[in-house]
Amino acid sequence: MKIAWLSERLNALGALAVAASLAAGAPAVAQEKAGSEAAQAAATKPGWPDLPYGLTSFGAAVIGDDLYVYGGHKGDAHSYSYDEQNGTLLHLNLKNGKWEEIATGPRLQGLALVAHGGKLFRVGGFSALNKEGEDRNLVSQDSAASFDPKSKSWKELPNLPEPRSSHDAAVLGDKLYVAGGWALQGKKESQWHDTAYVLDLTAQQPQWEPLPKPNFQRRALSLAAHNGKLYAIGGMDSKGKPSLRVDIFDPKTGEWSEGPSLQGEGMEGFGNSAFAVNGRLYVSTIKGRLQRLSEDGKAWEVVDELADARFFHRMLPYQGQLLMVGGANMGSGKFTNLDLVPAK
Repeated sequence: MKIAWLSERLNALGALAVAASLAAGAPAVAQEKAGSEAAQAAATKPGWPDLPYGLTSFGAAVIGDDLYVYGGHKGDAHSYSYDEQNGTLLHLNLKNGKWEEIATGPRLQGLALVAHGGKLFRVGGFSALNKEGEDRNLVSQDSAASFDPKSKSWKELPNLPEPRSSHDAAVLGDKLYVAGGWALQGKKESQWHDTAYVLDLTAQQPQWEPLPKPNFQRRALSLAAHNGKLYAIGGMDSKGKPSLRVDIFDPKTGEWSEGPSLQGEGMEGFGNSAFAVNGRLYVSTIKGRLQRLSEDGKAWEVVDELADARFFHRMLPYQGQLLMVGGANMGSGKFTNLDLVPAK
């Protein structure tokens, strides 16, 4: 399926290139230039080692030249058990390192991990309490913790006001925001959240404070900080329908508003990843499209078609570009390779 998808993309891009070169009246020059650009990109692409194992629904963050990956699902699609969840913090120096396990913690997936002030912050997630082959017993957690790479130690933070997983988190200023998600309760019916919270990371005794109630209930979404605001992007709603919707929170006014929907249809917004880099906000979608918010904030534009169409991955800023980590494709399974994509 992945090969067919790539073939369709390459055919489409090839047709566009031929049409453009004919219109310009210089096909040989255009082809030579395209070949030169492709060779240059291949020559400058970092040769990073693959992840030790495929992961989805994990947390990841970059501090300087160091990439950190925590938690996530290691098993087959839709198979959940204690042994199929990751409880290890992986580290890779992006300059010249190799993957190493630097700490352990609770086995979690559907968590959020962000970086701020040289530290990592882990929020929520769910644990599979059942063994492989047993009936599922999936329970969302309310735990939060910070990790200091210098001491290689975790420090507990105040628990979330309610268990939460399949959410996302972002830092704006010195504050950590959490929105979206649901609470898995074992054999009980899952509870969709219509709440969001903020934690002041500069406070001597930080406590989670509620934000004004969001106008949505969605999970498998992304949360990104951009131009002083928070963007809750895509996901799946409480009726089980994939969503392209974007909601914006303005901390100055304390109000939520609806922003421009993502481009696309169907599953496009499900399991996406978003981050701002170079003053622009980007989203990587399940269809392999890199979308960018327009400068006036009124629309999304597709700026690239990625070689690997990923979902439940992480897209992170690195040296002014976008680092793609992990995730999966419905046709080919989990990815272990890292990819660096220009922020066009």
